[in-house]
Amino acid sequence: MPNLTVRKIPKDTYKRLKESARENHRSLNAEILALLSDEDAWKLRRLRIKAVLPDLDRARDEFARKYGTLTDSVDLIREDRDAR
Repeated sequence: MPNLTVRKIPKDTYKRLKESARENHRSLNAEILALLSDEDAWKLRRLRIKAVLPDLDRARDEFARKYGTLTDSVDLIREDRDAR
């Protein structure tokens, strides 16, 4: 079974994880595995992201109207690399 190392966890996040593990009578590792394997939580996260997409589209369109469209940086990077 693969292992995963997570570094630089904010103190408040770590504290919430520890509290949740204690409340659910699980080890910290078991609590994290439960959170990561919760399909409903993943579905909810995807729904939240989808809910924000129209706002992002509107913001992008407003930016384009105000400042014009931006050049794709991928093309600029490729052009620079090819010039070397």
